Amino acid sequence: MNIQTILVLKLACIVAVTLTASSCALVNEPSTAPVVQIDTGLVRGAAVDGVYAWRGIPFVKPPVNELRWRSPQPAEAWSGVRDALGYGPNCAQLNNDMMWFDLGAYSEDCLNVNVWTPEYSGTEKLPVMVWIHGGGYVNGSGNIARLNSPDFAKRGVVLVTFNYRLSAFGFMTHPALAAANPDEPSGNYGLQDAVAVLEWVQNNIGAFGGDANNVTIFGESAGAGLVNTLLVAPSSADLFHKAISQSSSVGLAPEPYLDRRAGFQPASDKGGQAFARKAGIEDYKSAAPEVAAAMRALSTDAALEIIDFRDRFTPVVDGQFLPAHVGTLLAEGKQHAVPYITGGVSWEASLGRSIGGPFSPENLTRIIPVEDKQRLYPELTGPALEDAVFADLVILAASNYVSGKMAQHSPAVYRFFFSYVADARRGKQPGTAHADDIAFVLGTLDAEADLTEITSKDLEVSELMQSYWVQFAATGNPNSRDLPAWPPISADASPVLEVGDEITLHAEFLSDRLAYHTQRSEKNLAKAR
Repeated sequence: MNIQTILVLKLACIVAVTLTASSCALVNEPSTAPVVQIDTGLVRGAAVDGVYAWRGIPFVKPPVNELRWRSPQPAEAWSGVRDALGYGPNCAQLNNDMMWFDLGAYSEDCLNVNVWTPEYSGTEKLPVMVWIHGGGYVNGSGNIARLNSPDFAKRGVVLVTFNYRLSAFGFMTHPALAAANPDEPSGNYGLQDAVAVLEWVQNNIGAFGGDANNVTIFGESAGAGLVNTLLVAPSSADLFHKAISQSSSVGLAPEPYLDRRAGFQPASDKGGQAFARKAGIEDYKSAAPEVAAAMRALSTDAALEIIDFRDRFTPVVDGQFLPAHVGTLLAEGKQHAVPYITGGVSWEASLGRSIGGPFSPENLTRIIPVEDKQRLYPELTGPALEDAVFADLVILAASNYVSGKMAQHSPAVYRFFFSYVADARRGKQPGTAHADDIAFVLGTLDAEADLTEITSKDLEVSELMQSYWVQFAATGNPNSRDLPAWPPISADASPVLEVGDEITLHAEFLSDRLAYHTQRSEKNLAKAR
């Protein structure tokens, strides 16, 4: 506990009648129950595995009732000391076959933040790393063991995880909702939650030993997509100082518009109107106030019953929060100029094979002309060809494009490719599956249910990934004298560091394939403007 916090607590115990006797006693127990002062009140954490943790802290008002489908509102203050000893509920979401964690208790009142920090005296200003969870904007949680890592915090960083609104609650738009609150962005509520937590970090992280002027955002899959979107969102300017994007598809494909098609993306409002129709709301297309009121009157479970897993609620070009497509803003040089790491894994197609349908590797491979497949993938056939095309088209081309655009303005950009397969997974999958890299980065291999044995090589690779990521967060450069050299990309070279059974630095990495998919996607992006 830092000295400032101790003085605050002592003074509070003397003058504030709202503090209980037990709260005052906590001043003498910093090692077991740290208490810190944040902008909404005092919060008590806990010692966990050699670090301190504060969990389930609300960072905005609960987005319920009239605040459903509204921009985040400032959290209310409390009196006394609030326990932050356990996670809050997960955000409301469909419990489907693709869930990778136990959903447990869920609620729309879910916008909580968790903070993990090493012990500190109060004089430190530690690098801050804010993890944004994935899940296709449909599922996920900032509360799960894979993401909340005492070992990661022991490396001298403050680790922040959080929840953001998902699916229809987080990304749906409707003309009635826009008309009800015309001064607020329509949709992108989950993205606005991410900005709200970054504002919370700016206001409060110093109380936990963190440096508000050294914040790194990082995430995987949809979380990495949010990272890439925050790179160009005007409202996130100056709220973070470095960014890491792991397996993002965001940057080349157009986002939907509110009221018109963008490439293969239908107008976002159509999804909201379909939702209202399924809810039995009269005049479901209308922008009348009663339509918005009827939508907000639905219970959480009633709203979930309306949503189908195939429904797509994603970030949208709303003209306010997101002025244009992410790829367009990058091309126009409107990104925040921060150091950046981007890359993917060797079996990204595991995602497409899980989802299937139009997003399956088989289906996406069909859109590439036969002669181009034969030229670019001459030795591949069948599932191997499909998996390679999926990875290149969906993930790696986006990473290639965004890294190139970021390098035109960023102090430094680094590319990686993660191909190491945990020993217990070998022979069971053809490569590193989508999201397998998370536990290596965060040092949570013991939280992976299928890893019945964790080998010394597994731990060695995890140590390497954590070291690169933490070094980057501290300095903006992942290199140190103890790590294999990882050069940034430049106008003349785009090296890729592959982390597999060996560490390999590629001067050229799938360059012909990625150039082909990047150019095709750029043409489609231009048509969608």
